[in-house]
Amino acid sequence: MEEEAQRISRPFWVLDTNVFVSAAITPDGVCAELIRRAVDGQFTLAWDNRVLREYRDVLQRPRFRLSPETLQQLLTALPQAGLHVGARKSFGLPDPSDEIFLAVALATPDRVLITGNPKHFPIVTMKRLEVTILTPRDALNRLSSGGPLKKDP
Repeated sequence: MEEEAQRISRPFWVLDTNVFVSAAITPDGVCAELIRRAVDGQFTLAWDNRVLREYRDVLQRPRFRLSPETLQQLLTALPQAGLHVGARKSFGLPDPSDEIFLAVALATPDRVLITGNPKHFPIVTMKRLEVTILTPRDALNRLSSGGPLKKDP
């Protein structure tokens, strides 16, 4: 019962693919620390099958030169660490491949999306949809400060 209450009190955040790529390339960086915090249970990753497919497709690109071990660690952890929300919608974002992340963020109670490319999510659209966009550093600061982890009012 306590474990269920803790799971519910944790925020549900969506991570853009670039956060995983940065974590894999720089294992001692902010993005890697953010993923470690998710695995440690400080927040719950929200995803759907399209997001998982995007993570897998991008992380396997030869240009990133990820070792098979690094790739396997990231991909194996995802389904166990996430929340499957299965959302579908179009929002007219500048990069249509980002639509899936926004759709999943909207399907969560917290409506938070973490990305290294905040310009891909126009402020006007995010305000209208009541979605908070955080950089990986901002997200890590929220986790470290003990401040609000849930959606901004």
